[in-house]
Amino acid sequence: MASEKGCKEIPMVMYEARQEPSAPEYCSQGGGYEYPAPPPYSYRETATVEQPVYLVSQPPIIVAGIFSSRPTSTICPSCRQHITTQVTYRLGKLSYLLCTSLCMVGCCFGCCFVPLFVRIFKDADHYCPYCQFHIYRYKRL
Repeated sequence: MASEKGCKEIPMVMYEARQEPSAPEYCSQGGGYEYPAPPPYSYRETATVEQPVYLVSQPPIIVAGIFSSRPTSTICPSCRQHITTQVTYRLGKLSYLLCTSLCMVGCCFGCCFVPLFVRIFKDADHYCPYCQFHIYRYKRL
């Protein structure tokens, strides 16, 4: 009984051997077209001489100059050109302090806003005219 339950016949299927596909007759060598010969192979390793790379580090430029609220002649640390700075004015502590103090004194009808519009009371930012690099901020207070 044990042998009858465990044995089942498995059908065997035979497959035919496939042939490799071949090129059609019109692509054969006899058509008058010859394929070019492959390039010759060399077993030698080609020796490549690598040139050494020299990195020249330039010393950092220390911005030395007397900066004020006017354009100043100096050397740009970014593009390393001799320049005359471009000045942009910004509100600073002195502008706000004067505006607040004038308002407390009693100039509340618009006179207290005068320090916000006059260049004398503003901070000055110095920029390079070529690369627009921020060089220095001159603070009034």
